[in-house]
Amino acid sequence: MALISMQGVSIGFGGHPLLDEVSFQIERGERVGLLGRNGMGKSTLLKMLNGDVEPHDGIIARQQNVRTAYLPQEVPQDLEGRIADIIASGLIDSDFAEDEHHWKRDNQVQKTISLMELDGDTRFETLSAGMKRRVILARGLVCNPDLLLLDEPTNHLDIQAIDWLEDFLKRWGGTLVFVTHDRVFLQRLTTRIIELDRGSVYDWACDYPTFLERKEAMLEAEQIQNALFDKKLAQEEQWIRKGIEARRTRNEGRVLALKKLRLQRSERRELLGKVKMQIGT
Repeated sequence: MALISMQGVSIGFGGHPLLDEVSFQIERGERVGLLGRNGMGKSTLLKMLNGDVEPHDGIIARQQNVRTAYLPQEVPQDLEGRIADIIASGLIDSDFAEDEHHWKRDNQVQKTISLMELDGDTRFETLSAGMKRRVILARGLVCNPDLLLLDEPTNHLDIQAIDWLEDFLKRWGGTLVFVTHDRVFLQRLTTRIIELDRGSVYDWACDYPTFLERKEAMLEAEQIQNALFDKKLAQEEQWIRKGIEARRTRNEGRVLALKKLRLQRSERRELLGKVKMQIGT
């Protein structure tokens, strides 16, 4: 059974839906790169996987007792205190929080501090941006999540911090879904790519370079198909303007077909811009 599966899920906030009856599943041990242009719903999808946002339609099914941890793009500006205390706050909703003698909880916090190479007594507000993100990651990992959800985890990190994060996530071995514009990080870490494009989800079981090749071929085929469609629509519009012939009963089917073409054209969602990927050094 999949760790989490989406079945016919839709969500939108006015205008075209962000997700339109999409279905896919996440298996244990996968490292999934979530791609899509800005505004396509990547962050919303992460929040749905975490249970923070409910779909407007469809079903999100989870294995029993699945634990998730979600790390947003930005570090909370008002967060302060000892690193150990901040990490321990990640156990509030876990089984460790019910430990009467606190020894299991404290042991779990110390294990996480050691794993993440941190000093539990250091004040969070004195840390660099990269170290702050490491503490936030530790807070998510302290509850032993089955699924880790990362939204732009390399934002504001220097090369050394990115290398550390990449190496850690490879060694961690859990299930990972992440959004990033860093193509080197994406290429080195992903075992699978899920792309959000104009309300649909495309599942690419390949590495990032292969995805780029296949995506380009798909877009070229789409452009050709759209051009042929538009040519046919233009021809039918020219015919309908003739008027007399179109009003004949025997051409009623052609008129109805034209109306259908117009509807299809109005519902087409054009591709806007290109995905901007950041090249690491």
